Amino acid sequence: MSKKLIFTLVLAVILVSSLAAACAKPAPAPAPTPAPAPAPTPAQPVEVVKWIIQDDNPTTTSTYMSLARVSKAIEAASGGRFIIQANEGGAIVPADTEIEAVQRGVLDGSSNGPILWVGDLPASPPFSTTVGGPTAMQYQMWYMWGEGLVLMKEMFDNGGFENVKPIATICREPETFLYTTFPVSGPEDLNGKKMRLLGDEAEIFGPLGVAAVSTPSPEIYESIQRGVIDGFQHSSLAVDMPMGFQEVVDYAYVSPARQPTDMYIYLVNEQSWADLPNDLKWIFTELVWAEGTRHYAEWTYKNTTATAEWVAAGVNVVPCPKSLEDVIVANSNAFYAKRQAADPFYDRLIKSLFNWRDAYAKTYPRL
Repeated sequence: MSKKLIFTLVLAVILVSSLAAACAKPAPAPAPTPAPAPAPTPAQPVEVVKWIIQDDNPTTTSTYMSLARVSKAIEAASGGRFIIQANEGGAIVPADTEIEAVQRGVLDGSSNGPILWVGDLPASPPFSTTVGGPTAMQYQMWYMWGEGLVLMKEMFDNGGFENVKPIATICREPETFLYTTFPVSGPEDLNGKKMRLLGDEAEIFGPLGVAAVSTPSPEIYESIQRGVIDGFQHSSLAVDMPMGFQEVVDYAYVSPARQPTDMYIYLVNEQSWADLPNDLKWIFTELVWAEGTRHYAEWTYKNTTATAEWVAAGVNVVPCPKSLEDVIVANSNAFYAKRQAADPFYDRLIKSLFNWRDAYAKTYPRL
């Protein structure tokens, strides 16, 4: 083979190789190393508010049961953000002194009957009930839509309890008018009798010749059994049955006139309330109002069933004589008028309550 031919073949090979290289796809560039994803910001822990609230009664009572129930409801509704430690009377501070502990911030709140404050706040009993005054539901509406909470806060501010704020109320059922060991056909039958009466009622029953005795609740059973007292007022048939009173009395006179209700108030410390987020304030307020009505429905129903049990136990459960009702209401009106003349705030309070009663009675006679 000639040198010329060899040279030509080599040149052709080189040319073909160059053309092949030129037509080939370029090699892909190496993929860049991905930047590491930023670490997620850790979720902030949910702030949990913890409160201590005390009722003034033992765990077996309806008011404590309400406090325990509404505390659980508030925790559930808040998704665990608001936890209330519900305590019976005496668990944190002595029973019946809760308002003082709320004032000092020892308690975040309390569940109390206003009549218990009379030693420090003389005008407080009508906030619990009034003889011949508004019915239980009328009281609840007065607190919810009327002047009740406003007047109570004014009483607190002027009476040395400016750190206490009333929030909502528990509506309680009427009390039994009177339990006795003797029949009562009219007011004259009470003359000379020894009766367990508390608060204003000692003065209201006084003109009937009644000797008022302030027997503590745990001593009533033995006192009436031994003849130390002839009769007493205490609570309602359903509440009083576990105390065994049906074993030692012969008559239970029923009427809402003497004590149409025994309102309980949820109080809070002003600073504890100010520190509470707005949504938790709303949950607390609305659930206590709801519990207030639930309590009334539950215990009025329980009293309808308890009546049959008292009768089965041999007790005469009968309406209070109208003549006795009328005298007690008249004595009460005289008592209130005397207090109204001496205390401008008390005057405004009674007028507010009784005007509210009369307005409702005119529109809803049976409410």
